[in-house]
Order: sequence, then C-alpha cells, then structure tokens
Amino acid sequence: MEKTQVELKDWFILLFLSLVWGSSFILIKKSLVGFNFFEMGLMRSVVAFLSFLPFVFYFAKKITWSRWKEYTLIGLTGSAIPAFLYAIAQTEISSIASGLLNSLTPMFTVIFGLLFFKVKSNVYQILGVSFGLIGAIIIIIYGSELNIGSNPYYGLFVVIATMCYALNANFIKHLFQDEEPIVLGAVSFLFIGVPFFFIAIYIGIPSKVINEPAAQLSLMYVSILSIMSTVVSLILYFQLIQRTTPLFASSVTYLIPVVVLFWGVIDGESLVVFHFIGLLLIIGGVYLVRRG
Repeated sequence: MEKTQVELKDWFILLFLSLVWGSSFILIKKSLVGFNFFEMGLMRSVVAFLSFLPFVFYFAKKITWSRWKEYTLIGLTGSAIPAFLYAIAQTEISSIASGLLNSLTPMFTVIFGLLFFKVKSNVYQILGVSFGLIGAIIIIIYGSELNIGSNPYYGLFVVIATMCYALNANFIKHLFQDEEPIVLGAVSFLFIGVPFFFIAIYIGIPSKVINEPAAQLSLMYVSILSIMSTVVSLILYFQLIQRTTPLFASSVTYLIPVVVLFWGVIDGESLVVFHFIGLLLIIGGVYLVRRG
C-alpha cells in the first residue's frame, strides 16, 4: 500500500538533503576550475557509477534486468542530464543564482503530475508551491548584491534541469514505488555510467588529471559532489519519494536556497531584507505543502 503520511524521519531526511544539495552548487563552481562543463558533468556521473558498482554486484539477483529502459530513464532524468545542465549554467551564472532557480522543481512536479500522471493536488499544495516560487523569484529579483551572474539567460539550463528532476520524481513514484532505493540508484547509474566511463577515457580525462594540478583539485570536488550529493543523497531521496509523495520530496528545493545564501554569506556576499522575505515565503510554502 502506498504510504503518504509524513513522519519525523522524513523531515530529517528532507533537512539533510537540503544541506547537502544546497552545498553542491559551490562544489560545482569549484569543479569547473580544472574541468570544462562537459568533463565536469561526465565525471560526476562516472564517480557516482563507480561508487554504486559494488551494490550492483551485491544486489544482482534482485534486479529486474528486463526493465533496463526504465532504469536508464531514471538515471538520465535524475542525474545525468541535470549534471550537464547545471555545469553549463554555472559557466555564466553564479552558484547562488543556480541554487535559487533550483526552487522551481516542486512547481514542475505538480504540473507534470497533473498533466501526465493523473496526480490530484489540493489547494494547500498549490498555494505552497506558489508561495515557494514567489519567494525564490523575490530573492532573485532583489539579489543584485549577490552577483547573480554575467549572462542570466544561462539560468534557463537550470530551469530545464528542474523539469528533469520533476519528471524523475513522478517516474520513481509511478514506476519504482516498491524498488529498494539503493538498488534503484545503483542500477540507474549502471546504464549511464558504463558509456560515460569509456567516453571519459577516450577524451583523455585520466591523462589530464595526472598532468594538471587544477584538474586534480576539480576531481576532488567532483568526487565529494558525486558521493555526497549524488550517491548518498539519491538513495535517501528515492526512499523519501517512496515513503511520502513526489511533491513533498521535491520540496527539498525550497530549503536549498537557505543553504545557498548561507554559503554566500561565508563568501562575504551581502543580504538585504528582501532575501529574508523570500525565505519566509519559501518556509511558508513548505508548511502548506506539508499540510496538503
């Protein structure tokens, strides 16, 4: 039976995911110092694939290999495609702008759920999504002090990435509701990780890492990003979707801007009153989503 009641454990998972994923935008920025966007996106998936590989062998008998297309779909929409999109975006916009735009995910989760998956939403959830979106927009519009970036149009890549995440949340709920999260994560990366691994070798990333100190540093940041923000977090995220709803799980992106702004303060960037207004709207949106 589908479980949708939100428990205290689910809120702890949501908080942990917000902390880890809110820090990922800084790690992406650091990773782009020694890698270009394609190398960075590629290696993010490769490191995650290698980290998940032991679990593939361990759970091999539990895997329904005939569903390889569905597993690949989960890997592409939940990790591979967004990894490249965020990397491209952050070549022109700041990590803070990228993190704030990430708050669009719950909105698309509701929209896609209504359009393609026959998911019913109530007025509280719709208001919650609206409040969270308005809060994120306020932060962006009045965030000039945060150096939003040189080419804001690159933010569209982040918007497309949030659409991928929204589709991914609905796919998991409707295709893999009863799948063990660690199995789902491991197998979804297997089918995208193998070709990416050979592409990385073909374009000479191992040689670049060996010979360039900047690439070595970037690989370290990518590894941290992949293991914490991809491997560990995806297992918890898949579990959260199964335990609750796609909308509740995707509301983690409402909390991410708080963490993103925290890193901005650490970097010496300033905050204005509109940022706090935006954050209050975001938190209010999470409450309404929970009530719904």
